[in-house]
Amino acid sequence: MAKGMWIAPSIPFELLDAYLPKIIDGRLPIELVIKGEVLDKLSFSDFKGLANRLKDSGIELTVHLPFMDLSLAALDPWIRKVSLLRIFQGMKIASLFEPKVCVFHSGYHQDYHREQKDKWRDIFIEESLSAILNLADELNLTLALENTFEPTPDFMKPIFEAYKNRLYWCFDPGHAKVFSEADELTWFDILSPFLIEMHCHDNLGKFDDHLPLGEGVINFQEIFKAIRKQNKEVFLTVEARSEGAFLKSLSFIQSCLNSENDR
Repeated sequence: MAKGMWIAPSIPFELLDAYLPKIIDGRLPIELVIKGEVLDKLSFSDFKGLANRLKDSGIELTVHLPFMDLSLAALDPWIRKVSLLRIFQGMKIASLFEPKVCVFHSGYHQDYHREQKDKWRDIFIEESLSAILNLADELNLTLALENTFEPTPDFMKPIFEAYKNRLYWCFDPGHAKVFSEADELTWFDILSPFLIEMHCHDNLGKFDDHLPLGEGVINFQEIFKAIRKQNKEVFLTVEARSEGAFLKSLSFIQSCLNSENDR
């Protein structure tokens, strides 16, 4: 498989205490999900203390930045401003953990932005991303933009091209399957040059079910074959809704990787 491949569970910050002993015992990498409400509840020193504990335990991680209700290129300047302030806050806290990657959403939504999607993209590229990536440079963060409700990979490609080697792609095949106009393999074919991370969860093609891998219709076998050809570091984050679901997905991924290695 690709060099540097790792497999990590997605852990919401509010559940970290419950899972921390298992994470430390197993030396598991994790993706730490930081929500807006957590940023408001804890102090800077609280976050710093936890970050130091994870570092001292040898735990490596990625971070998922806040995304709920944020619209980083909102056509309304006030909404755009407060969304950026929240993402900046999350980035500053994330930097304490020295993450390998920070994942974020653009906030594009087809119901709001479809008719003005070119204007939305111009704002995102020229204003919002410029500010976000300048702060990322200051904080020494590597950022990955996740596909969520964006309509096609061709729509997103100019975003990555505008910031080549500064902005990377977090591939979410589940989102591609249910929210976009192109299938998951088309997304991969077009945006794979920018790939750094993939979110792993399955669905039945209608809703974002977050099923264990292998229990839905997403063609993960072909995706893993395609990733293998990239020969670069890719972070696999399993977004599971229970410990049992994570273990099922982990077994599926390992089976795919082993079958590839046997060839």
